[in-house]
Parts: sequence; C-alpha cells; structure tokens
Amino acid sequence: MPYIFFLCIFGPTFNLLFMKKMILLFGLGTALFLNSCNKVKTGDVTFWQQTGSGYGVTVVQLNGVTSNITSEYSSVPACGKSGCAVFNGVEEGTYTYSASDGTSSWEGTTVITEGCKTIQLY
Repeated sequence: MPYIFFLCIFGPTFNLLFMKKMILLFGLGTALFLNSCNKVKTGDVTFWQQTGSGYGVTVVQLNGVTSNITSEYSSVPACGKSGCAVFNGVEEGTYTYSASDGTSSWEGTTVITEGCKTIQLY
C-alpha cells in the first residue's frame, strides 16, 4: 500500500529509480552470497613442548613446510605464540606431521579445521 501511495505522488520517475535501486541491491547481495560460497576454509596449528622436556630445537614439518620449536612452556601456550612451531592458513583437511630435535622424533596425523589448535610434542 505505501508503494502505491509513493507511485501516485511521485509518478513513473520514482518507480523507475526505485526499480533500478532494487535491481542493484539484489545484484550486490547475490554477488556477496556467491562469493562466500566458494571461500576456502583454513585453520592454524601450533606445536609446542613442555618446560623441562629436555628436547633441543625441534624442527616440525607439516604439508612440506617446516617451522621450529625454540621455547618450552609450563602450560598450553596461546595459538601462534613465539617459540612454537606455527602453521597459519592451512586449508582444512587431514595432514601428517613429523618432527625431530636430532635425537627424538615424532610423527602423527592431525585434522585442520577453522580456528586454531595446539599440539604438544612429548
């Protein structure tokens, strides 16, 4: 009912402008929706070691990329904490990892999802 009121007062010029704006808004909304559908989901993973573990610098490899653990922590560190082996922007999926400090070694599998996870090597 309000649309008819505006049409009567403002005439066909209003109708044309209104329809152009609606088509533009619909097109933008559709483009934003379709863009979000194709977004690749990624996550982060942080590898760490406990204080007093006795391990040296530990080289961690995940999906062909390496990062080093150079510090130890008394409790679970925040994701991306300095001194941890940090891998950011890893596409969601299941990955194998390996790590070694030259004496000890670790291997495992982890599932990467959106957000961040921490993995303690011990």
